[in-house]
Amino acid sequence: MKDNCFNEFDPNALDVEAALMNILGSVLNKKDIELIPLKKTYGRILAKNIKSNQDIPNYKNSAMDGYAVNLEATNNVKHTFSCVGESFAGHPYEKSVGVNEAVKVMTGGMVPKNCNAVVMRELVKEENSKIIINSKIFIDQNIRFPGEDIKKNEIVLLKGKQIDEVDMGILASLGRTEVLVYSKPIVGFFSTGDELVSINQPLKKSQVYDSNRYLLHGLLQKYPIRIKDYGVVKDKMSSIEKKLSLASNECDVLLTTGGVSVGDADFVKNALDKLGKINFWKIAVKPGRPLAFGKIKKCLFFGLPGNPVSVVVTFNLFVNAAIRKLTGQKYSPSLSVTAKLESEIKKRKGRKEYKRGILSIKNGKLTVKSSGAQGSNILSSLKNANSYIELDENIREIKKGADVKVIPFVLASEYYE
Repeated sequence: MKDNCFNEFDPNALDVEAALMNILGSVLNKKDIELIPLKKTYGRILAKNIKSNQDIPNYKNSAMDGYAVNLEATNNVKHTFSCVGESFAGHPYEKSVGVNEAVKVMTGGMVPKNCNAVVMRELVKEENSKIIINSKIFIDQNIRFPGEDIKKNEIVLLKGKQIDEVDMGILASLGRTEVLVYSKPIVGFFSTGDELVSINQPLKKSQVYDSNRYLLHGLLQKYPIRIKDYGVVKDKMSSIEKKLSLASNECDVLLTTGGVSVGDADFVKNALDKLGKINFWKIAVKPGRPLAFGKIKKCLFFGLPGNPVSVVVTFNLFVNAAIRKLTGQKYSPSLSVTAKLESEIKKRKGRKEYKRGILSIKNGKLTVKSSGAQGSNILSSLKNANSYIELDENIREIKKGADVKVIPFVLASEYYE
């Protein structure tokens, strides 16, 4: 292999796409379901398509405060109507309305059967029991018709959808009091390393606080799962084996950080090989090459790297896809955009790289720049970033002004300066 000092190619490492397909192929489709009250459905995953049992709205109603009229002709500019009653939301006017008669109506109020238009109140002059309208009126104006929002028998929410506040409103509008959702899988995690200290203890030389467990706890909050924290396990083969055996019996997915590299004290990979099956343990990605994936009995196992930035990147790239499928959701690739690079970037060939970037809109165009030092131990590079800059494994140098692929952390509306 030429130019080794500029090349990080490892023949034993899977590329990102192959690793992702391997992981998704190992996740069984979700089957366990439960019926829960509507108020508890936020964030849960629908286990069955939702079909409307009625038209929404289910009656003809007014889009605004005004007058519902029985209009004989539309070509007149001036109209005079006799006001014969009122129709409020929940209190309809149910008598017959004659030609050139009107009913005062509020927003959401039922439009009487014979009426064919609603005129907004601001355009009406009231004189005793009559109203005068000095503008052209069109048939069906300002009327909401049955099924205009949702039609009867229409599928309104698909199986696998994560329920949000709008979905809850739709379900309530259909009269649903309970909803079938997938049950919550259990995701557990622990950190490994003799250098790790609990955050409530003083640090000694060569020790660091265990930040990775708190990273994982935060990353897992958005999923409809049950979370189990197994703490810190010291770098001892018997201790790691014991914890892996215990946790894998209790969890659907188990995550560890550290102990999957090639150091003498990195025992997680060896313990996994003894207790279960290793699918792979290297990925051609930066940060995050040492990543073990496999199974212990029915439990999916991810041995994430020890450096915190590598934990976040590999979680977003690989663990996210597995948990989404396990909870009953469909996998879809991350949203990406193309942006102009604000300054030159250099990298070594051989690994797909995810640099932390700052995405902005300048002069109406998307631009991106590095968020700072890119070491896998530098957590502030993520704190200051709002996106990943994805760089192909065969690229060595990207010039200023080049188009690059960017994966935003959040919606594009956040990026205006």
